[in-house]
Amino acid sequence: MTKSVRPGPSPTLTPNGETDSLVGLYFRDASRYELLGDKGEQRLVRQLTRSYQVIGRELALPDDTPQTYREIVGSLGDACTFSTRCRRAYHLARACRTRLVESNLRLAVHIARRYSHYGIPMADLIQDANVGLIKAVERFDPTRGFRFSTYAYWWISEEVKRCLQRGVRLVHTPENVVDEIRQLRKVSMRLHQALGRAPLQSELAREMEASPSRIGELRALASRELSVDAPVSGSADITLSDSLSANEQLAPEHSMAQRDRKKTLAGILGQLTEREQTVLSRRFGLGMSEPDTLQVISDDLGISRERVRQIEKAAIRKLQSRLGVAPLNGP
Repeated sequence: MTKSVRPGPSPTLTPNGETDSLVGLYFRDASRYELLGDKGEQRLVRQLTRSYQVIGRELALPDDTPQTYREIVGSLGDACTFSTRCRRAYHLARACRTRLVESNLRLAVHIARRYSHYGIPMADLIQDANVGLIKAVERFDPTRGFRFSTYAYWWISEEVKRCLQRGVRLVHTPENVVDEIRQLRKVSMRLHQALGRAPLQSELAREMEASPSRIGELRALASRELSVDAPVSGSADITLSDSLSANEQLAPEHSMAQRDRKKTLAGILGQLTEREQTVLSRRFGLGMSEPDTLQVISDDLGISRERVRQIEKAAIRKLQSRLGVAPLNGP
């Protein structure tokens, strides 16, 4: 499958003034791949579906096996030991996976940029946005009828928020310790990919040339709880949770994903209670010029801010179940 390449713009200056070559090159590289139109995505979905069917029959997978790259292709193992038709399906699925990633790199950049004002390095935000994009590709089930761009937006946003929360945890940590923690994460990810499992503390210590006790200390620092109800920007009325939730609107410039997300939400909001629909619509700004904060909704409905938050979480869990997305830890 050939990729369409066209000249990209010069490296973009990020809002916080970050101009290092890595970020600039990423912006330029992301612009080299064409966005998938409706027909292009439909064609890829059909190819993925056919590939999964061929592989599933070859492996005699149960009928209820999720039709995702992770479940189908991940069950294949060494493709060289299977039939020619199965190997072709495997290579087609890999090509479709690559195309889906490439065509949505700009979406990942856009979402990462929306959180750049929190002071987290742009390179970190982009890296986590890419992790979310890859997770979306590998968990996307083309038989469920949802657009990939809609599905990917959810996963990318969740990973970037995780990056933001980790960064806020480290705000008051000495810079040299922050560097150690970042190095630990990189080494842990590399070993996890190489070993196919989470690395042991002793393995991390050996790789980083540190003592196991130091690795334990770094892990403890990295996993410190972040209070999402702590005030931000010097305001006692606005919390980090408020800020994150209120920023969950779809990117206006990504009109294809915007149309599809609205259509999808319109179809599934009916499964929520009337109060859940009201809270979720106002928190995400659906059909409004901008979202409402917890305090505004609390005042209007005559209930506490915490009760509003509970209703919002319950509604989101229902939508996650409908979209086939596993619940994620977080605010």
